[in-house]
Amino acid sequence: MADQDPMKNPEENLNHDTSRDEQVKNNVRRNSTNQLRLCQPYPFQQYHNSYRYITNYILNVTESGPLNLIEPCHEYKGFINTTDETRMTKLISEVIRFAAVCMNSRTNGTIHFGIGDKPKFIHGQVLGVVVEDKEAYANKLKSTIDSYFEHKHIQAAQMCIKPPRFVGVLNKNMTSSDKCVIEVDIVPDSMICKEDHYHTFITDTKKAKKKGRGTNGTQEESKQFFVRDGGSSRDLLKNTTFAKPMEEYNTYVASVANRSKLRKQAEDKHLTVIKSSTQGFRLSQMITGGSHSLDKSHFEQYVIVTNKSHPSQFESLGFLTELNPTAVLDFDPESAKHGLQCHFDQQSTVHLPTKCKITEGLEDIGNKQLKLTGNTSWVFCNGGIEDQAPSDIDQWLMDKGASVQDVISFLCRKDVLPNKRFLVVFLLLSPVSEMMDPLVETYSKFQKELGSTNQILSICDNENALTSWKNLIEARCGIDITGRCINELSFAEVNGTILSLLPKYRRASCFLPCGGGSKVLLEKKVERSLNTLDVLCVNQCEGGNVDQIAIEENFYRGGKPSWWNFYFSEQLIKRNHTDLIHNNILEMRSCSEACVLFNLSHVPGCGGTTLAMYTLWSLRDKFRCAVLKDNNADLAEIADQVVKLLMFDNQEKLPRVPVLLMVDDFDDMDKVFDLQQRIKHKCKKNIRSAQVILLNCMRSESPEQTETTEHGIFIGKHLVKDEQKQFEKKLVEQEKTHNNVETFYTFMLTKNNLKAEYIQGVVHNTLRSFNFKDKHSQILAILSLLNVYCKDASLPFSLCRKFVSLNPKPIFGTYEIDEIFGKFSNLIHSTTAKSQGEYRAVKMIHSKIAKFCLQELKTTHKVTKADITNLLLRTHELYEHTEDKGKFWQDVHSMLVVRYSDGFLFFYQLFLRFLRHIYTPKFSNDGVLGNQTTLFKEIESETPELLEMVLLNASKRFENEASIAHLLATYYSQTQDLKQAEEWNHKAKTKISFSFPLGRLQTIENLRN
Repeated sequence: MADQDPMKNPEENLNHDTSRDEQVKNNVRRNSTNQLRLCQPYPFQQYHNSYRYITNYILNVTESGPLNLIEPCHEYKGFINTTDETRMTKLISEVIRFAAVCMNSRTNGTIHFGIGDKPKFIHGQVLGVVVEDKEAYANKLKSTIDSYFEHKHIQAAQMCIKPPRFVGVLNKNMTSSDKCVIEVDIVPDSMICKEDHYHTFITDTKKAKKKGRGTNGTQEESKQFFVRDGGSSRDLLKNTTFAKPMEEYNTYVASVANRSKLRKQAEDKHLTVIKSSTQGFRLSQMITGGSHSLDKSHFEQYVIVTNKSHPSQFESLGFLTELNPTAVLDFDPESAKHGLQCHFDQQSTVHLPTKCKITEGLEDIGNKQLKLTGNTSWVFCNGGIEDQAPSDIDQWLMDKGASVQDVISFLCRKDVLPNKRFLVVFLLLSPVSEMMDPLVETYSKFQKELGSTNQILSICDNENALTSWKNLIEARCGIDITGRCINELSFAEVNGTILSLLPKYRRASCFLPCGGGSKVLLEKKVERSLNTLDVLCVNQCEGGNVDQIAIEENFYRGGKPSWWNFYFSEQLIKRNHTDLIHNNILEMRSCSEACVLFNLSHVPGCGGTTLAMYTLWSLRDKFRCAVLKDNNADLAEIADQVVKLLMFDNQEKLPRVPVLLMVDDFDDMDKVFDLQQRIKHKCKKNIRSAQVILLNCMRSESPEQTETTEHGIFIGKHLVKDEQKQFEKKLVEQEKTHNNVETFYTFMLTKNNLKAEYIQGVVHNTLRSFNFKDKHSQILAILSLLNVYCKDASLPFSLCRKFVSLNPKPIFGTYEIDEIFGKFSNLIHSTTAKSQGEYRAVKMIHSKIAKFCLQELKTTHKVTKADITNLLLRTHELYEHTEDKGKFWQDVHSMLVVRYSDGFLFFYQLFLRFLRHIYTPKFSNDGVLGNQTTLFKEIESETPELLEMVLLNASKRFENEASIAHLLATYYSQTQDLKQAEEWNHKAKTKISFSFPLGRLQTIENLRN
């Protein structure tokens, strides 16, 4: 029903409102005692919900049998006729019995302790029990499950029986009590239970006592098979007078397979897929009046109306401080003691609503009594301060209703708060389930004073709470408030979404998406703990201050793309496959696997990594995006952090926004599969939709087009006609804003389809002044060699500076690349290298450039690969550098020695150890022992007379490397120098090989010993 305008017929509306108010008051008088009040059960399979029961309320669900197998059945236990000694045993035995019932019936279920039943109580009546040591119950239940089930079913029982939760119980006047309701959920997932059936074994102490008379009194263990029979449980193995006692049992066991099938079908109907929601956008719209910024351009003031809070909610309500409300109408009588006001006790004045009665001038009431200017006026609407006792719900309207109505009338006066420039927010921290609830009457009063609901917003965090609230308001006020409610967001999402509307938070904080335009604030300590991931925020780069020209020039000259490149230029050149990649990844959200893989294979230098990063950038509001920082990080740690990112502030809410993780250039595809399996293992098993999507960006050894698959795509070096036009257009734009565009070699290389003629011309012109005796030329040659024969090799910037004999780094400022490489600096770019730490490094802007540099040095300057390799191996000062010495050694080593996969080398070393005991290997160019790297093969082809010197220099630099000794043995055997061959073969047998990851070294050392 649309909002009604009370001004159209004021007399009729006045009579209508008056009669409705009188009806409410009459209802209060008639129902002040002995009224049954219903409530919802605690949300199934949740633990962090703020929901609490109220003494003597009635759960609105009955004990029942299997419904649709997903909707839980319920069982109530008053748990009042138990002693401290028997309480634990009673709870465990009842839980085991109920668990077996649910597992055999394949239905979800919850057993409640502290909920009454007939005949002593009303069915479903909230009683509560006092629990002093909650942890003891959880530990005891987990530890004793094993003794009740058959050994083969213990693991399934442990997974189906969830830990107990302890739901607080409030008194009728909304104050806390020392009681709680103990609840245990049972979830017989089809993947766990399969087609099994479950017996339990419980010690029959009564029978044991009878048998024990006159004997040793040993206890007897009985076997049970429990099933659900309507609202109760039944043991099909119990002795009965039935003529064929086992017939029903056998029939039921035979039906288990069909029950499992029905369970699987029921689970499939409840698949959790990403649903379309716009509540994040709607919240931004309504909280700001459409301006989408909390700059007071629309709403200048806020009034908060709230009820009973829970400590778990406080960290998600930081937005209240930023809204700086004029007044808070708090109906929690314990708010000052341990509630919302206690938590946000800053610049607020607390008082009772009686201070708003107009007995003096408005200005005196507003400034002196309520202190509305500068401070938040915190009004305790149900006692709790100044020794005023709280009222029960059925008495509140009579005791305190009039004074609260005075507060509302005062705040809504046009000469108190600006007309239509303030928003009233009903923040429902607890469900409202009764017509007599004070918040219902408060809403009615605000709606009448304001004339409509356009200045009222209701926020709760679940659908049940909304349904109850909406129905009560419609019954009380005759209006439908669905369009003015937020209920699909958690309070963490409400908090993040509102804070993201403040410029200071957009600049300094990181927000993660939660779907539908909602966001959560990523805490700094959590962000620091995700140290293997570069998390991409929804608000990445907003409010930053960097040199745009410098960042763009670094990128177009070959530097790695940064998020700033996409921020500065949302309209980057759109490759032909961009939309296809986006659509594939969006469709993969509905995959049934927890972690799915999309492969982006590309020719080196064609922009594959940039395209992958652009994919993350454009989808950052639909996924929680991150890039793996270090490919050598522990895979288990990576999986842990990916799932932590997925679950952050989203543990119990379904469906979740998936994580989109980019992994770039893994050495071994097996590692990608291993990471995928580890993430699958960490993800929750009962979610049948993709929770993590791996975007695997990897270089292709073949420049030819490979087949595009559903979950993979190939990016080649050739531009199609549309892409070529975009590059031409982009070049014109760059010429307007940048100098020396002709040195944007990475951009120009892609524009020219990596054509050899263009690259050769650039290299030839740049290296005209090359002189191999000059330090600047030598370091360029070394870098070119490394970048051709060792993927991802780089040189520390400080090493290069020292090599060319520059003075030490100045205290203020840094050296630039052109000071080290001179006229060659256009071919070099600066990067950040990562190994044991981060440091500044340099590399060639493109591997093709490096390759043509080596070719140019040979043809024009007569400098061969052997010359450069000997220089690299003999120059001791390169290896004495202290900044990440390990990576430089590893890069040089990788260039010289064939590198095999972890698994191959491990088993090869085992096999080699066996061979060395029984067999002396023959020398051959074929097979593992005679294998050479591409560099050695090309030196042998280019300058065969220098190969021996290069190998000897390599053996001196890597004295303990068996592979190099094998190569020398092979070399001498081919040159018929058998004495040297035998000598180097003997040396190879006494050395270890480093041609595998360093983590394997100790293992092989142990094998050798």
